[in-house]
Amino acid sequence: MRRSWILPCLGGMIAWACVAPARAQSDPGPDAAARAARLTEVQNSFSGPTGGIRIIDASSGPKGTFRLALNTEFFIISDFFVPTDEAHHFAGNLSLSISATEYLEVFAAAEVTSAWDDSNDPMLIQRVADVLLGLKGFYQAKPWVVVGGDASLAFLGGVGDAKATLRSTSFGFRGNVTLDFREYERRDLPLIARFNAQYWFDNSAKLTEGIEDRRYDAFGGAVPRPLETGHLLTAFERFAYGVNRTDFVRLATGLEAPLKARNVGLHPMLEWQWDIPVNRQGFVCATTAKPNDDGCLAHEKLKAFPMVLTFGLRILTPPKGLAFTVGADVGLTGTRNFVRELAPTAPYNVLLGIAYAFDPRPATPVSPAAGQDPVVADEPTGEVRGRVLEQGSETPVSDAVVAVVGRDISPQVTDSEGRFVTYGLPEGEVVLEVSHRDYQSAQCHASVPSEPVCELAPSSDDGRLRVLAVDREGNPIPQIEITVRGPSEHRLISDKAGVATVDGLQPGAYTAHVDDPAYLIAVADLDIRARQETTVQLRILPKPTRPGVVVKKNEIALRRQVSFATGSDEILPNSEPILLEVADVLLRNPSLELVEIQGHTDNVGNQALNMRLSQQRAEAVQTWLIEHGVEPARLMAKGYGPTRPLAPNITQRNRARNRRVQFRIVRRADLSAAAGR
Repeated sequence: MRRSWILPCLGGMIAWACVAPARAQSDPGPDAAARAARLTEVQNSFSGPTGGIRIIDASSGPKGTFRLALNTEFFIISDFFVPTDEAHHFAGNLSLSISATEYLEVFAAAEVTSAWDDSNDPMLIQRVADVLLGLKGFYQAKPWVVVGGDASLAFLGGVGDAKATLRSTSFGFRGNVTLDFREYERRDLPLIARFNAQYWFDNSAKLTEGIEDRRYDAFGGAVPRPLETGHLLTAFERFAYGVNRTDFVRLATGLEAPLKARNVGLHPMLEWQWDIPVNRQGFVCATTAKPNDDGCLAHEKLKAFPMVLTFGLRILTPPKGLAFTVGADVGLTGTRNFVRELAPTAPYNVLLGIAYAFDPRPATPVSPAAGQDPVVADEPTGEVRGRVLEQGSETPVSDAVVAVVGRDISPQVTDSEGRFVTYGLPEGEVVLEVSHRDYQSAQCHASVPSEPVCELAPSSDDGRLRVLAVDREGNPIPQIEITVRGPSEHRLISDKAGVATVDGLQPGAYTAHVDDPAYLIAVADLDIRARQETTVQLRILPKPTRPGVVVKKNEIALRRQVSFATGSDEILPNSEPILLEVADVLLRNPSLELVEIQGHTDNVGNQALNMRLSQQRAEAVQTWLIEHGVEPARLMAKGYGPTRPLAPNITQRNRARNRRVQFRIVRRADLSAAAGR
């Protein structure tokens, strides 16, 4: 595909020449409102003026409107310019079009391009700020037929030579016809057909004359310049600079289907363009015997003519004027049979665009035809601002969906305060359909404008529980059984993501419990609230190969001590594994009816402070175990300070041994039963 820009510039005169004999009378009837709305939907084409993707529309938007568009195209391909190469291409352009009068459009655009090929030297060629200017004239011959024309002017850059840029300025003249079958008298059909015919005076070859002169001189001038078969310009360079040594007759046609889904316009498009070279410049293509050199038009003929098929979709969103375009070019010819006269045609291009049409005009009524009631072109602008509350209370219902019965208006969703606003309604009575997953759907009557309060009755008070089973690093644990106990009991199995869910839970206090032989017991207390989802995370650790907790006759012995922050009762995170083992032992051994958690310190510091700190640390461990499922009645906490050392407090090692937490078994069921026999 040619990398140069084709920018219309100067052509209102052609429109008048084409249509002066065919002045049709306009019919300002009721259809005028729909026609005006359609005109405001037009957007810029990828080459600047209004139209489809590549094809130009004969018409424009209403007088005084203007449009901005930002478009990009790109491809990545291998084995394109030469075998085994890799080539990239990117282009971006910004365009502006203004409907200056009822019959004239003015437009301008600027483009940057970047082309890269690993087989060329240099591999990267960038062109900045190709400038495009233009005028387009048009006239509506019939309600469904618009004819017109434009002239085009393109200032090409990229070689850093102002004189070369001026010499390479190209221009062209084009005739345009658009048939909008939505306005056809006999049958309203959602179809737009466009036809373009242009003669393009292409002077782009002058852009790289300096580069070619230097290369010809480097060959030594052994043969006359017209007979030189060496690569004065490679295929990649012709592509990157957009160099063509011929003019073109450019024929193009396209179809657009303006469809609508609710408030979103969906306009699929299919376009075809064929460039027929015309050797106005008299370029002589020297035949070469080298197999890898590019050929000549005289030999390749139609296979080298640029022909492109474009398809895409333009999306017109509810914010009036905003449009998105996605599409693709497919090169049909000129993509492989490279010739020295022409820039290669890209095998494909991915197309993306965003545009906005500005309509600064105030809304005006359409004059009625004789014998008809006045028809106003304005769209309904009434609104309903309401709230959705739970029936019999002031509790707002968020995330409720509010739709207008019998109206093609996008449903609204209530915010955290239960508020919603519905726009674009005619004055009068409307019926609102209100729905929510946790409530019974209901209808609500309202006037436009008004601020109604709509009430929803709860479908159920049941809640929902979501349990996430994870390991110490937060990774999910699949296929593990989780027991949920409370007003009802449920057994769940976690999925691949470690998630288990249960619906229909009666509100109340529950316990999520994992008791698997391969893991330490994990327990979490939770509250299920009416019509709400509760999420709880269970950290599940595998049983250690060497237990850190051992049950003896009179105590639960720890192989590693519980750690606290210095001078504090804050349990450090590295103590979680040993405490989980303690909880696991207590939960698996209900015969340990009462355990005293003892806190001990060394003799450093004030004894009263040490006594208080040891008590606080014992209580902190007690609280931690209760939070992890151990019954409070089985635990008691006692701080002994420095009064029960394990070793004399004469060395640092001994003092560290004395700072400890111990678990003394006060009462166990098996010993009590034996004593009673």
